[in-house]
Amino acid sequence: MTENCWEFMKCGRDGSNNQSICPAVTDSRANKVNRGRNGGRVCWAVDGTFCAGRVQGTYAEKVLICSECPFRHKVQEEERTKFRQIYFKI
Repeated sequence: MTENCWEFMKCGRDGSNNQSICPAVTDSRANKVNRGRNGGRVCWAVDGTFCAGRVQGTYAEKVLICSECPFRHKVQEEERTKFRQIYFKI
């Protein structure tokens, strides 16, 4: 079974408690991409995700931070040639 970012990061922003829900949990545009639920395995492309204890910015603002993220590396390794980078147009 594949892990989504909120499970890997253990941020508590998945709606299971009283904290705000992360946009990666609810963004259905990427549902099933990299075998994830909603934006859970492309969180680097979802604006305003909660990571490292704070709200992150847009893809353009967080691209460098996310390129070093252990979760992103895990997804790339698990998906290998099926890995999909994704960009959302607004």
